[in-house]
Amino acid sequence: MTPTELLLLLPAPLHAALFFAALYMIGALLTGVWKWRSMLSASDGIAHKYVDIAHHAALHYGPFILLAGVLASFWPFESVFGAWILVEIMGWTMVLSLSRYVMLGIKGTISNQLHRPTGSAKLGLIFFFFGSVLPGLAITIGAIIGIWPGLPGVPF
Repeated sequence: MTPTELLLLLPAPLHAALFFAALYMIGALLTGVWKWRSMLSASDGIAHKYVDIAHHAALHYGPFILLAGVLASFWPFESVFGAWILVEIMGWTMVLSLSRYVMLGIKGTISNQLHRPTGSAKLGLIFFFFGSVLPGLAITIGAIIGIWPGLPGVPF
């Protein structure tokens, strides 16, 4: 079986999740090199806070979106709203968040964007909530509903 044939056997949410996980892996590698170079050039050996945050975000978003894709594969409400759409929304929201961290790291002037939040920071938090937290909750609750009948015994 070829990799393409194998990929076609995977559920649609997992396709989207694999795409975003690959983006985050590239982001983690690139921001890791950036963090390393920043640490080497800093007098105290510590990278700028948002260089560090960008690297950690890329490292965390990859496995998170993969888990979301696996959970979304158990989505029982196919006719209501495709779970792959939720994975797409989450993926692109995290891309925007990561790009914000990268931009703050490039500027290097800010150490806490929420200390005196700008309008864009407040809008970004709202966007992240509606673009990642709510879809993530929907995917998780849908997966629990989809998995529940197949669980052996009574879990609770």
